[in-house]
Amino acid sequence: MAHRPYWADPEVALRQVCTAIQKAKALPHAKPVKVFLCTDSPKVLDLVSVKFPDLFTISKRFQADQAGPLHSAELGADGGSSALIEMYLLGRCDTVVRFPPTSAFTRYARLVAPRIIEFDLNDPTRLILIEDPPKRHPISKTA
Repeated sequence: MAHRPYWADPEVALRQVCTAIQKAKALPHAKPVKVFLCTDSPKVLDLVSVKFPDLFTISKRFQADQAGPLHSAELGADGGSSALIEMYLLGRCDTVVRFPPTSAFTRYARLVAPRIIEFDLNDPTRLILIEDPPKRHPISKTA
């Protein structure tokens, strides 16, 4: 399923994303909340930064507006390394907002983050909170 339907109306999409971020920030957290934004759109970064001025992001080179994902061959190793760093950091987050909910980019985080906020595939105005602490498996046994 492509991302285009979720961004058909960019104003509505941004409003949905900001609502989900506000709901995520309102959840109980052990530490102060910081917003980590992963996007392949400089326009989204600019607009969300206005609503959440304390957010942080990984510095990266963007493609032209609506040119597609950053993790593509056109950006070479830079695109791939920034994608891997962002995917790893998303997995380390306490709560991950998945938009669009079909994003393969956030799939790793979906497997390991303790809380996920997703948009309902049948009703994108409906948010779904998934709280399922992932099972942490040690990589190697210690004696």
